[in-house]
Amino acid sequence: MAVKLFHVADIHLGRRRLEGRLPHSDLAAAFSFIAEKAIEEKVDVFLIAGDLFDRPTVEPPHLRQAQQILGRLKANGIRTIAIEGNHDREFIHSEVPTWMQFLAEDDLLVLLRTPFDSTGPILSAWDPERRMGSWVELNGVRFVGAGYLGAATPFKVRQLVSRLEPNKTHVLLLHAGPDNFVGESGGFSSSDLQELNEKVCYLALGHIHRPMRHGDWACNPGSPENCDVREASYDLGLDGNRAPRGYVTLEIDPAQPQKPIDLEIRTNPRRPIHRLTLDCSPFGNKIKDGAGALVQAAVKLIHAAEVLPQSVIDLRLTGRLNLNRIALDQAMASNEIEKQAAVFAVSIDVSGINVGGSLASGESVTEQFSREELEKAAIRAVVAEKHLCGLDHRDDEFAALFYEIKESVRLRKTGSELAEQIGRSSLLELICASNLPADESRTTIAATPENPA
Repeated sequence: MAVKLFHVADIHLGRRRLEGRLPHSDLAAAFSFIAEKAIEEKVDVFLIAGDLFDRPTVEPPHLRQAQQILGRLKANGIRTIAIEGNHDREFIHSEVPTWMQFLAEDDLLVLLRTPFDSTGPILSAWDPERRMGSWVELNGVRFVGAGYLGAATPFKVRQLVSRLEPNKTHVLLLHAGPDNFVGESGGFSSSDLQELNEKVCYLALGHIHRPMRHGDWACNPGSPENCDVREASYDLGLDGNRAPRGYVTLEIDPAQPQKPIDLEIRTNPRRPIHRLTLDCSPFGNKIKDGAGALVQAAVKLIHAAEVLPQSVIDLRLTGRLNLNRIALDQAMASNEIEKQAAVFAVSIDVSGINVGGSLASGESVTEQFSREELEKAAIRAVVAEKHLCGLDHRDDEFAALFYEIKESVRLRKTGSELAEQIGRSSLLELICASNLPADESRTTIAATPENPA
């Protein structure tokens, strides 16, 4: 008999977005919607491939959200199987108890972990008394949990595959992505996927927040809710059309261990985010109250887009603007635009201002540009000398991304945070897609960042 599954990842309950201006309830609502769909469709197993929570230290309201939703699944006879992501644990090898363990001890989920020693993975059956184990077998399907393995992912995945029992129908839960998207050591390669495919019926992935499908047997559903406003771009595929994102539905016949008999990525409702671009060159120091004129132009642009009141506006400013003279208070401008345009929130992105171009004759560099603007211009000049495959006419965006990464390094962001920042940019995907063979590029469902989501 076929086993019906739902697969989610990267729910990030408790995520703080836009300095707290977006409600935590959005994340729980997305999770709850998918859980209710699973109940409605009488799913057998509900998979969580890591990062149920946004931080190892979970606040009571967010723990309660998880308990209530997982409790609904349990009450309806649906078994939840989960692994920990990099956000669920303080450190990869930490032995500090996690809130995922707490939920397992509360019998709300089966938490799978695979420890490694000098000889490789230690695979043990789930012990219902100790609430521990690396695999559990349900309805003829063996579920194995590897979790987040960090930089050692390729090596440890190969070790793990070598120890999977033959003649079993395996589902492997792994919090990782392909090496060309992760942006750090720790991604799996196409050869790793080939090895996995020989012994794994379905590979349930997480970590990369954009939807990705590898053939007809491995999938990452993408984050159900936008953990950052830029993630709204993940709703669009490379062709500019909408791509499904949020959760995976699949069926597995234990008698057919090669691949699922059915697999589909679906979209769940989420707060709408619209990416709009405004050229602010006309609002420089040559007109009175340039900041006020900029706000009015932004409001007019939002009204023209006919967005819903619950929408978030990701407003990207471009063009030439002397920020030292116009005195643009971003927080104040955001609040004013929100009020006048009657939208839920506005995020202003100034990384596209004063990127490229040249100074007018006779202007003083130190008078006209801040250090930040000069650094961006220097990066843009370097980019202009190179031909970046897949980034035709997008040099400004690449220069802005490079500057943001430089600032993150200066602020001592962690490797995981930098990888997540890089992974949110569709520029990386465009480069990868332009260098992949045609058959490989078609196996990846992802997004581009143009305009509304």
